[in-house]
Parts: sequence; C-alpha cells; structure tokens
Amino acid sequence: MKINKQFSPAKNETPTGETPITQGNSTGNMPIKDADFLTLAEAVNTKWKATPEIKLLWIDQPTYATLVVDFDTNFTDRLAVGSNRPTQTQALAQTNLQIDDAVKEVRVYIQKKYKKANATAQFSRFGIVQENKTYILPRDNDKRKKALVLMKDAIATDGFGSEEFGTIFWKNSITAFNDALKNTTDTAKKVSNKVSAKDNNRGKIHKVLIALTKLIEANYPDTYKQVLREWGFIKQNY
Repeated sequence: MKINKQFSPAKNETPTGETPITQGNSTGNMPIKDADFLTLAEAVNTKWKATPEIKLLWIDQPTYATLVVDFDTNFTDRLAVGSNRPTQTQALAQTNLQIDDAVKEVRVYIQKKYKKANATAQFSRFGIVQENKTYILPRDNDKRKKALVLMKDAIATDGFGSEEFGTIFWKNSITAFNDALKNTTDTAKKVSNKVSAKDNNRGKIHKVLIALTKLIEANYPDTYKQVLREWGFIKQNY
C-alpha cells in the first residue's frame, strides 16, 4: 500500500496553520505536519544514539534527544488544550444568543414605558447601541462586558427588575458571559504559548536535521542516500 505524506514546497511556502520552516540552510524539504516531523525527529534520534561516531561540534545526541522530547510534549499539550476550544467557543456563542434575544424583549419594555417615538433615546442607558441597523448590545466582547452592567443597572432603575428579563436574568447573564469569555480567552492564551514552545523546539530540531544530512553526505559520499534512509529520512527530505 502506497503511503502519501505531505512535504513543504519550495521557498518556505507552507499551508495555513502549519509551522513555517525558517531555520537552517536546507535545499531540501522537511515534513510539514508536526506529527510527521516528530516521527522523523524520533527516528533520527534513535539512529544517532546507535551511531556515536557521527558528531556535531555544537550539539550532541543527548541534547538533541531532550529537544525531541520537549517537542513531543509541547505538541501533545497543544493538541490537548486546543481540543477544548470548540466547546468553549460554543458556550460563549450560546450565551451571546440568549443575551441578544433578551435585548429584543427589553426594547419592548422600553417602548411601552416611553412610547416608541421616544424609546431609542433611552437605549444608551441600557448599553444598547445600533450596529448594522439593529439595536443590540455591542458585539465586541470588551464593550459587551461593560454594556451588560449598564443593562442590569438600568433594568432596576426603570422598574423592570421583576420582569422575565429583569434583574435576575441580567445578573446570571453577566456571570455566564464573563465565565465563558474568560475560559475562551485563557484557552487561546494557552494554545498560543504551547504553539510558541513547540515551534521553538521544532526550529532547533530542524537545524540539527539539516546539519546531519550534510554530515552524512560528507561521510558517505557514495551511499549517503541509502544511509539517510536508514536514519529515517526519505527522498523528499534531502
């Protein structure tokens, strides 16, 4: 069965979301997918450990092995943290949907009290703004967070506290929105940190891999392609 792998195209052109190859002076290509890159890095580590006569002056095999372990850890952690994002994003979207529906009802409260012609003049006190010809709470998360507080206070001030979308609803909405926003933001930061650490390890490993391919070619001028394959490299890697 033929196994198809993806490899980076020339001139450092990489698909969106993948790690760009910037370290080293390679004229060849390394695997694009982090999982494939890890497989290669681990194979090289195993062969290098078994071939101590191959030496680089600026890094030894045990140090390289640590880089590979760190890359594996950060790659795995990034996947684990990132797996929570869809659920948290959905929770925030659902909370916003409930808020938007409630704002429609609050506008009815305001129109009944102040009459339709005068209602819009009151909207700002409730945190309601006009966006795309619709009166809503701001869609920007930071602005919506502040608008929710205005909404809760104005609801009480105008005597709507006991309504279905009164004080209790808006207190609960503030809590739900803040929690969902915090979870989403915290996860995004964690993913960013994991990606940064992973990419840092990958860049260092990539530099070693390029150096090793050149060293192997120098030491095995007639059979270097076969030796490279023994180290885990495949034709597209050199």
